[in-house]
Amino acid sequence: MTPSLIAAPLQPAQVWLLVAVALVCAVTDVFRKKVYNAITYPAIVLGFVVQVALYGLPGLWSALAGFAIGFFPAFMLLVLGGMGGGDVKLMGAIGAIAGGVAATEALLLGVLFGAFIGLGQLAWHGVLWKSLWRQTKMIVGLVVPSVRPQGLIPPELKHELRFGVALAAGTLVTLYDLKTGLIAGLLS
Repeated sequence: MTPSLIAAPLQPAQVWLLVAVALVCAVTDVFRKKVYNAITYPAIVLGFVVQVALYGLPGLWSALAGFAIGFFPAFMLLVLGGMGGGDVKLMGAIGAIAGGVAATEALLLGVLFGAFIGLGQLAWHGVLWKSLWRQTKMIVGLVVPSVRPQGLIPPELKHELRFGVALAAGTLVTLYDLKTGLIAGLLS
């Protein structure tokens, strides 16, 4: 069975590789505050190797499309300061292993989980409403010139988010969704 650039069912080798990479990166991100190149670079290469071994030349195109779909939007988040470099390479690896559709879903779910984790962290530290008010003023200030956005973010509102955990959760939920159709069932 050859994958299309749109969607391909994942084979057990791809699933197990995704689970291993996601879990290892989540653990290192929590305990070492880093997603290591020693994990992401080999995972990217293995993603290409597994895709080509399973599907031949169409697997190469699937891995390239998945890598691009995983890497480049995450890279834009890195440029904007919302994600670390290890997280970007992790998304590239997820895309190379799983292909474009799974990479898209994993990235979207990862960002969603990251937002929930971030809001939870702000609430835990007691600065959720202050932070939301500040962001609202900033957004309104972009549209309404008379509203002045505030300057730099004060230290009490800055909290580091372990995005590798959110991306791992997004990947695992994506795998579950690909197997069960859970999200499509919820949306219909």
